[in-house]
Amino acid sequence: MALDQSALLEVLDALRTADAGERITQAAETIYQALIEAELTALIGA
Repeated sequence: MALDQSALLEVLDALRTADAGERITQAAETIYQALIEAELTALIGA
């Protein structure tokens, strides 16, 4: 089952604010960046 965008953002925010170390923070930032790029690609139709 795929997560919708708002659920994904909630999960990412929880990971980002969790005290789980640098590895989790970097993973969350990478996922955020991929989500931003996917949204922009969909918006401009590229």
